[in-house]
Amino acid sequence: MSYKNEAYEKALNEGMFSTDGLTPFVAIEVQKYETAIVNLLRVADAMQFPFFTDNKFAAVELAFAEEAICDMVCAVRELQKKHGEDCGLVAQTRHDAMRGMEVAA
Repeated sequence: MSYKNEAYEKALNEGMFSTDGLTPFVAIEVQKYETAIVNLLRVADAMQFPFFTDNKFAAVELAFAEEAICDMVCAVRELQKKHGEDCGLVAQTRHDAMRGMEVAA
């Protein structure tokens, strides 16, 4: 596959699709997003082939795949961010509980 998506490549380099430390449900969701992205990369790669009778249609589909990949990368970024925040809240709650303080929900 020769097609590359910059947002996905950057996310891979940042380790955003690593499921280490994620809860099982979040890990599965990240894996599902990555599977969908890989499939869209295949679509984008196929749509670059110059021998379509309707090149405008192929260009629209390529643009759709590109946009969908970028949207999914953003969704995974948000998941990772939310998971990190949730872990911080849990850690803070446990810390406060150990000190005998109540934490407002």
